[in-house]
Amino acid sequence: MEALVFWIAAAAMVGFTLLTIAVRSPVYSACFMILSFAATAALFVLLDAYLIAAVEVLVYAGAIMVLFLFVIMLVNLRDSEQEGLRLNPLMVLAAGTFLALMTRAVQDLGPAVGSQPNALEGSPGLLADTLFTRYVVPFEAVSLLLLAAILGTVVLARRKEDA
Repeated sequence: MEALVFWIAAAAMVGFTLLTIAVRSPVYSACFMILSFAATAALFVLLDAYLIAAVEVLVYAGAIMVLFLFVIMLVNLRDSEQEGLRLNPLMVLAAGTFLALMTRAVQDLGPAVGSQPNALEGSPGLLADTLFTRYVVPFEAVSLLLLAAILGTVVLARRKEDA
């Protein structure tokens, strides 16, 4: 039963991710990305990584997607101009290459996936300690990048109103 749920969640994740980049409407694209995040969270639950699954739903599907939708609405993109699918041959080639590389990476993992983890692996304390000591600079860089994206969107929206 667990294998069936895995394959359904994995297929849903891949399908929703492809739809995220294939639809023209930015609002529909954001909605498909939320569904892709939910399928990813289901995969984390199957791996008994409940904290990461909760973070996936709360942070990515919640906060980040609200930010994306806010930016889409702020820029005021029209859905009527964006209808339909756009299939670029380069996009299809990139997706196929990515799928082949991920398949190869999963095959290389092999027996390591089923091995028993250390008692501290995956604990919230260890995760927080690692994130805020070893990876604090990349963590802060991402927050500054998101802030710059928001400010850039506000500036672009202001210019559009002034014109």
